[in-house]
Amino acid sequence: MGVIGSDQKSSALVLVCALVSLCFLLPNGSLAAGKAAAEIDSMDAIAEDFVNVGLRFQNHDPLPFIFLGPPAWREAARADASGLDVIIAQLNSLQSRLAALPLTASGEAERRRRDLLARVVALTTRGQILLGDFPASFNQETEQLFGVVAPTYSESHFRALVAELDSLIPGEGDLPSRVAAFRDQFVIPPDKLESVIGRAMAECRARTLAYVELPAHENVILNITQSMPWVGFTEYQGDGRSIVHLNSDVPVHIERAIELGCHEGYPGHHVHATLLEQEIVKRRGWIEYAYIPLVGPLAVIAEGAASFAMNMAFTRDERLAFERDVLLPLAGLESTQLEIYYHYIDLVEALNFARNEAARKHLYQGLSRDEAERWLMMFGLETAGTAATRLNVIEAQRSYVVTYNHGREIVAGYLSSRSTPGSADSWKDFVAILTTPLSPADLVAASPDSGVKPP
Repeated sequence: MGVIGSDQKSSALVLVCALVSLCFLLPNGSLAAGKAAAEIDSMDAIAEDFVNVGLRFQNHDPLPFIFLGPPAWREAARADASGLDVIIAQLNSLQSRLAALPLTASGEAERRRRDLLARVVALTTRGQILLGDFPASFNQETEQLFGVVAPTYSESHFRALVAELDSLIPGEGDLPSRVAAFRDQFVIPPDKLESVIGRAMAECRARTLAYVELPAHENVILNITQSMPWVGFTEYQGDGRSIVHLNSDVPVHIERAIELGCHEGYPGHHVHATLLEQEIVKRRGWIEYAYIPLVGPLAVIAEGAASFAMNMAFTRDERLAFERDVLLPLAGLESTQLEIYYHYIDLVEALNFARNEAARKHLYQGLSRDEAERWLMMFGLETAGTAATRLNVIEAQRSYVVTYNHGREIVAGYLSSRSTPGSADSWKDFVAILTTPLSPADLVAASPDSGVKPP
């Protein structure tokens, strides 16, 4: 629910692309000379070609994506038999065409060109990965795919956090077993999942609508399902309508109710997609945002904003009170240890970065799947089941894991440097992040005191 440039083409190729607009892609996905040799290429033409190349790219990539453009384009792409190597060559041509566009005095136009170039590079890198050609390191992969380099943490960092939890969690036995037993008190019963998550999402929506104007007909449908490789996923269907899928195979704890309601719905992914379609695709006519794959700097903004969404809608005290007074009774759960549980949640949030290190070690440093699962259980305090699910996601989405925690870090740093999160001014800044659009590098540069380092 989105970097750096890739290998530069020769100056001769750039010049040729500028003069004759090589590889102009028609809406049906075929390549043609298209423009007269003397005609200057345009950003809108390149953007439309990017969408059509991207749609054909999805024939080779199992990761989900959003498409908000003409259905005929999608149907034409599905029927296209081009190999992935051909599509990567066309992405390289798009990079050359973007580089050859004349500079403009408009900051917005230059930002648009820069952002599209980063998205093309990300898709090219993803294609090379699908062909078995991997970046040299985890950091290089995240930089090329998402335009960020997440901080690296040592085992000693996580050991210190785990030691603090060891003194907090009651009971006997090893810490993972005690944590599992302690957390089990707060698992939402499967037969109550829809009502609890639905009530939480309704509250998230009400708080969001106090600050964000959405179309009157916008709507989210909650779908409880099974056998998904993730806990929750938002399927944006266009025109302000989404389906939020929740996987009931994975235990959902009470604190996830508000988190999922905000992250997937309001003011998270559903709101972001609605505003993106309304403001960027329709009002500005930036057709490249009609196609949103799961790679590119926009992914960091999307997941970072969604991961911080709960902090926009609720203060800590408001969240605790709503869970205690509304959600726990609705789920039929006790609230006697809720304060201790919140302390536990604070520490576990810091352990979230253990997922990045598990991905780094598993994807690039030879850590086996079994070893990675044990690492997550030891330093991320995952249960065996959630660790296995986490590894499924990492193996499917690779370094995408950094978009959640590091993305949240970037968005939180930017918003906190400007105003108090949750204030009216902060809501304006939050909406601006979703609709400008800004890159992760933009947010980091605008908040030098946040402690987040640029890539």
